[in-house]
Amino acid sequence: MAPPSTSLPTPSDNAEPDDNAVGGADVESGIDRPTKRLKEDNIDEGEVAIVSSSNSSRVASPPLDQITNDAIDISANCQTAVLKLLFSPLPSSLAPSSTNANGTPSSNSYNATLRNTTTSAAEDNVSSFRQLWINHGFRTTAVTSPRAAVSVYLDSCRARCAVADEQGDGTTVFTNEQGRLYLLTILGLSPDQSMLENEYQSIQSVYSLCLFIKKLKSVREQDMKKECVVEIVSGWQELLEKIVDYSQQTTPASTLKQQLANLSNATSNIVSQLVSKLTDIDHSLRTDQLMHEYNRITYENCTLSNACLQRWLGRKSNNPNSWQLEEVFFKSSPPNRYLPKYERITMHLIDKHSNERRATSNNSNFVFLPSLSKLLQTETHVANQTTGVKTIVDNMICTTWECLLRDGYYVDERRKELLGLELRKFYESGLMAGRDGSMPLLLNGHFQPTYSLSLYLHGTAGAGKSSLVRNIVPAINAAIAKHCDPELLVRFVKQNLNKPFKTLQLEMDLRANNNDLSVMSIIQGRRMTLAQSKPGLVFVALEEMPSNVEGADPNQGEVSKLLSMRFSGRKGDFKEGGGNIPRNSAKRGISGDATIITVLTSNYHLEKPSLEALQRLEMFKNLKVVEVAPVSGKYREEFALSYLSQRVGQSLAPWNGSLEIDLNVPCGSGDTRPLVRYLRMLSFYVHVLMLQSKQHSPSTSSIKVDVDYNTSNNITTVTTNSQSMQLTLGSFHNLYAMTPSIIDSRASNTIARLQSLHPTLRNPMELSQILDFYFAKTLAPAVILSHDKQLIHNLINLLGEADGVHVILDIDPTSYKMMKSLYDASDTPNLRDDILQIIHGDGRASAASSYSNSTLVAVELTCHSTDAQLCIREIIEDSPSLTAFSTERSALYKDGLLFGVCVDGEITPEIESRASLVI
Repeated sequence: MAPPSTSLPTPSDNAEPDDNAVGGADVESGIDRPTKRLKEDNIDEGEVAIVSSSNSSRVASPPLDQITNDAIDISANCQTAVLKLLFSPLPSSLAPSSTNANGTPSSNSYNATLRNTTTSAAEDNVSSFRQLWINHGFRTTAVTSPRAAVSVYLDSCRARCAVADEQGDGTTVFTNEQGRLYLLTILGLSPDQSMLENEYQSIQSVYSLCLFIKKLKSVREQDMKKECVVEIVSGWQELLEKIVDYSQQTTPASTLKQQLANLSNATSNIVSQLVSKLTDIDHSLRTDQLMHEYNRITYENCTLSNACLQRWLGRKSNNPNSWQLEEVFFKSSPPNRYLPKYERITMHLIDKHSNERRATSNNSNFVFLPSLSKLLQTETHVANQTTGVKTIVDNMICTTWECLLRDGYYVDERRKELLGLELRKFYESGLMAGRDGSMPLLLNGHFQPTYSLSLYLHGTAGAGKSSLVRNIVPAINAAIAKHCDPELLVRFVKQNLNKPFKTLQLEMDLRANNNDLSVMSIIQGRRMTLAQSKPGLVFVALEEMPSNVEGADPNQGEVSKLLSMRFSGRKGDFKEGGGNIPRNSAKRGISGDATIITVLTSNYHLEKPSLEALQRLEMFKNLKVVEVAPVSGKYREEFALSYLSQRVGQSLAPWNGSLEIDLNVPCGSGDTRPLVRYLRMLSFYVHVLMLQSKQHSPSTSSIKVDVDYNTSNNITTVTTNSQSMQLTLGSFHNLYAMTPSIIDSRASNTIARLQSLHPTLRNPMELSQILDFYFAKTLAPAVILSHDKQLIHNLINLLGEADGVHVILDIDPTSYKMMKSLYDASDTPNLRDDILQIIHGDGRASAASSYSNSTLVAVELTCHSTDAQLCIREIIEDSPSLTAFSTERSALYKDGLLFGVCVDGEITPEIESRASLVI
C-alpha cells in the first residue's frame, strides 16, 4: 500500500501554486502596495519587474538595473536591506523581462554566439544559464563531461569581470549591480553576508509564515476567505505591511528591530491557530499534513541565501527557463598549493529529458548548506582538507555544547576533549560525505556520515549519564540542522539492557515475517518513517549495561555477545574467534550503517572481552569509553556562571549588547538539577530588575550585574547599577523577592479569584510567585500538590481563563496513559501527545495579545493511590520527555507546563521531590 500523501491538495484547474516569492501580490492585506494595486487590476505580478525596468535597457545589453531610491544599500541598514531582498521585486536583470520567449538572454552578442549552432535542449538551457552569470560580471566555464554544468570562479565573486557594451567599441560598463549583488547573496558571498544572515535569522519565522499563508490562499482559497480564518491572520498581516512600509522610510533601526521582534514572537501561535481552524473547517485535512507543508517552507528558506534562491529559481514566473539546480559542488584549490584562480562553484541543472535524477528525489526545491557562506568565505586549503570544513565542524561542536548548556547539562573541559574528538570525526564525515579534500565538496544541504559514532558512558549512579544521553540527542540534531541539513531528523530509540537475559533474547530475535518488532527492526524502521521527506539518523541508547559478575543475570559479557550477533543480522549463538559476517546476514544487519549512533550507559566498567565482542561489528569499531562524573569544584562554578549568562541573555533578546555577570553564590555538590532550578529562578529576577530599570534599551551597549549571597542571613542580593533586589529561599527551595510586587497580572488576578473561592488558601503569596515563574517559563515544569481536589480543579480552571493558557482537566494516571510505550499503536491516546498537540497545533491566543508568543499548558492530575503517583513521576520531572521514538522536534520540553496534582493519602518522596509547592 502506498503511503498517504502529505502534500497539500491543489485545485486541478489551477497551475501549481508558487509559494516562494512574496513580492506581496497574494497576501491580501498587502506586503507591497504597488503590487497589490496591480493584482486588483488583474495584472500579473511578474509584470511588475517588466514595468519597472522598461526604460532602463537602452545603454547596454543586458538591461541595467534601476537606479532608484529603492536600491539596496546594505551598509546603511541591514534590517532594511534584508526586507528589500525578501519583499521588493527582483532586480530587473534577473526578472523574466531580461530573457526572450525561448528562454535565452536578450543580449544581441549572446544571440550571435548561438547563431548557426545546433545544440540539445539541455545544452541550450545550460548555455543560457551560463550567459546570465557572464552578464553579471562573473568568470565562468562550461562543463560538458560527464554532465553539462556551469562553473563560476570565486575570484570573479570578489572582483567583478568587465562586460563590454552592446556596440563593441571597447569601452567597459558595469551593469546589473543589483542583480550581481543578489546573485552574490545567493552564493553566500555578499560583502556583508554575515550581518545579513544574522538579521534574517531574527525574521525567518515571519517570512516563512508569510509564504505559508500565500500557499494556503492558493490551494485553499475559499477556506482562507472565511471570517474565522481572516480574523486570525489579518492583524498579523497588517502589522507586517506597516513594517515593510516603514523600511522604505527613515524609520529608526531600533524601532524597526523591536517591531520585527514582536511580529516574530507571534508567529508560532498564528501557525497553530491557522492549522487548527483549517482542520476544523475541512476534516479531510490533517494537522501533520499542514505542518509538513509549513516545515518544508521553513527548510527551504532556512537562510537568507536560500530564501533569495527560492525567490529567483523557485518561482516559475521569475524562472521561465525552468532552471532547476540538481547538485552544486565546490572545487577548492589544488592540494598543498593555494591557487585561488582555480577555486570554483560548479552548478548542475536538472535535465528533464534524462532518466537519471540524483539529488532531487523528493518534491522539495534545491537547498544550499545553511553554512554555505562560512564554507566559501573561509580562506584557502591546508593539508588536503578544506579549511572551510574545519570551520563549520568547529561551529557544530560549539552549537552542541551550547544546546547542552541551554538544557542545563554542563560538559567540563575533560569530557569536551573526549567527546569532542568523536563528534568532530562524525560531523566531518557527514559534511564531506565520503570525499577527501582533493575532491569537489557537495554544497547541497546534506549530512551523510561515514564514521560510526559509538560511546560507552560509565560512572556512579547519579553522575549524569542518562541526562547526557537525553540531552545530546536534540543537541546533535540542532547542530546538523543549523549547519548542514535543516530537514534531517535524528530519531531516538531506547533499549534497557538490565533485564533477564531470556527477555533480551526475545526482544532482539529476528522474526521472519512482516510483523517483526525486534529491537533491530525498529531501529531500521526509525531511519525513514512515513512522516519524513528523507532518511535521517537514529540515536540508539542501550541503557544500564549490567556488570560482568559471573553467574549474574544478565551478564555484561553475554549481553555484549547478543548485541554483536543480532545487530550483525545473525540468529545463532556467539562463537569465539568467528570469521567474517556471512553475506546474507550482513544485508539483514545494521552493523555497517554509520547513520546509526550508539551510546551504551552503565554503572560498571566495560570489560575487555565485552569490548572485543562488540568491536567485531563495524558500528562499534570506534567505541569510545568515557567516564562520567558529577560536575564539581571550579567546573561547577563555571557552569553556574555560563548557564545564568545564557538564560539572562536569551531573556533580553533582541538586545545584543555586552552582558557581564559577577556571580558569588554557593554552587553545592553532586546532582546539578537543584542548581539548575535555582539559576533559572535567579535569571527570572535578574530579568525583572532589567525591565524595571529599563537598562536593556537599544541605546545601552553593556550591562553589569552583581549577584551576591550572604551566608549569615541566607539572602541573595541582585544589583544592577543603581537598583537592587533582595531574594530569600522559601519552601521547596524556591527563591522569593523579600519585597513582593506584581510582575505578571495574570498571576495576581488568578490568586485573587482563587482566594474568593477558597478564603483559607495557604501560602497565597508563594503560589502567586510560582505562577509568575510559570508564566515566564522559568520552572520546567511547575508542579503544585494538594490534598484538596476542588482547590486544584479551581486553580486549573482559572488558569485556563488567562491569556495564552490551555488546560487539560481531570486526568487519572491509572486509567489514562501518560505516554506511549514501545509497542503501542501510533494513535494510542496519552497525555504527552495531548500536550504536544496543544503546543504545536491547537493555539487559541489572540495574535494581538502581548502574551501571544507563549504557549502555556496547565494539567489537572488526580492520584488516588501510590501506584498512580508512580505513574506520573516521569511526566512531571524536570527534564525533557523523550519516548522510544522521539526526535528533537517531538521531545516534550516542560518550560511553560504546570501540573496541578491532587493526592489522596500520603505524598510519596518521589513526587514530593518534584514539587514546586504544596497548597
